[in-house]
Amino acid sequence: MMAAILLIGFTMSKINEKRILHEKIESGGRMVQDFQVMIDFIALNKKEFSLTHPSIRKEIQEFVQVYTRERAFRDLIISDQELVIVASMHPERLGQRFSNDLLAQSIKSGQFNTQVEKLGGRLSTQYKTLILYSPLWFGGRVAGGIQMEVPIGDVMRHLLESQKMILISIILDAIVLIIFGSFLLSRVLVTPLKELVQLTQKISEGDFSQKIEVDSKNETGQLISSFNRMIERLKEKQESLDDHLKSLESANKQLKQAQEELLRTEKLASIGRFAAGVAHEVGNPLGAILGYTSILQQEGIEREEEKDYLNRIEKEIERINRIVRELLDFSRPSKFEIREVNVNKVAENALSLLSYQKDFKSIQTQLNLQPNLPLIKGDESQLSQVFINIILNGVDAMPNGGTLRIQSDEYLVEDSFPSREHRLYAPRRKGDPMESDYLHLRKADPISVLLTKFTKGDRLVRVRISDTGVGIKKEDLERIFDPFFTTKFPDKGTGLGLSISLRIVESMGGEIRVESEMGKGSMFELYFPAI
Repeated sequence: MMAAILLIGFTMSKINEKRILHEKIESGGRMVQDFQVMIDFIALNKKEFSLTHPSIRKEIQEFVQVYTRERAFRDLIISDQELVIVASMHPERLGQRFSNDLLAQSIKSGQFNTQVEKLGGRLSTQYKTLILYSPLWFGGRVAGGIQMEVPIGDVMRHLLESQKMILISIILDAIVLIIFGSFLLSRVLVTPLKELVQLTQKISEGDFSQKIEVDSKNETGQLISSFNRMIERLKEKQESLDDHLKSLESANKQLKQAQEELLRTEKLASIGRFAAGVAHEVGNPLGAILGYTSILQQEGIEREEEKDYLNRIEKEIERINRIVRELLDFSRPSKFEIREVNVNKVAENALSLLSYQKDFKSIQTQLNLQPNLPLIKGDESQLSQVFINIILNGVDAMPNGGTLRIQSDEYLVEDSFPSREHRLYAPRRKGDPMESDYLHLRKADPISVLLTKFTKGDRLVRVRISDTGVGIKKEDLERIFDPFFTTKFPDKGTGLGLSISLRIVESMGGEIRVESEMGKGSMFELYFPAI
């Protein structure tokens, strides 16, 4: 409203300015008309009339002197058709040729022209002089012309007076608007809104017992009524949510117990597979120990030879102790604990534990571990289980022998993390029950590929475990992380190894990628964020 009032005031000031200027031009036109009447009077009793005639010039000059004495003029010039000055406020200019395009144009066209000299721009204008150009007529033809310069500084005085009145009006309007507007806004809008803000703060603190009394039926009153209804619904939703959260906490607790049980089950399955290999591995040194002890029981053994046999027995016992200790360390129940983990150390221990297996004898292993690798955060026991599961799958894929490679290095994410085309998730299949949800295992769509958890500049630890085995069929690649999916014989696995491995890696903030080709082998890539 204030902007509208200012605009109206500015418009009125400009209209008033144009009106005053128009009045000045009309006044100048009447003065030009006075000179036309004067010329008609002088030529009244003369047969021939010419502005260049000496007597006529004298009479016109005398009229100019008298006329300008009573009025404020800056300059006044009367010229003939050739722009020779025949009368002027300044007698010393008589007879001189006057050069002015607008006066020449008025004499030639016979039309009245004006020119306004002013300073300033559109918003602030200071007027100085009004210049009038007009032809002088005699006998139906142009006899000469007149140029009249009139000061119009008084226009500014009138404008300032009108602008002062407009400014006073605006100030009074502003005072009225502020007083009554503040009162009305405070009563109709501000006070109810403050109450709404206070109520909102209480709601954010969990207090749904407050309400606002509705005093009016306008838009604010309707808003308050809607807000009160919303509080009632929020209260109902909150109560329902609390009940739902309690049931979710109970379900989550049960799910966590089931997951821990599943991990223990898979671990026990791995231990069962190790048992045969460990028994075979322990049997050899036990046979050697029995042989050495039988030799020591014989008579006639020299002291040095006896000492050598005892050293051999000690080494075999240490070998058995190391094998049993590694198996016990792996099978011992451990509490999930996040701490700094050396990936290289975990990989070496896992490979050492598996090296006692019978199937491992025909496998050639290649370790290429980058020294001084950054540490990661995770659970060492669970990471060891991931490596063991993947290595065992590789060994099973090479029944006739082959090469198992384990590599580790530091990986720096550049423009974007490698495409997820080889990160395979299990989609819902036709046979899956509707209550099962494999959303967290589902294959990423092209849009979600762009939303990977790793971004440019991230430092990762990468572990590659590859084999030269039979490979994985293309149709099976999309299902290998699916719980209980396996292509092995029942005594070789439960189908939970890779599913559990994926859960463990993702719980550590990492990712698993798989590449495989039938007849050439498979490669598992594990990425973990470095500390």
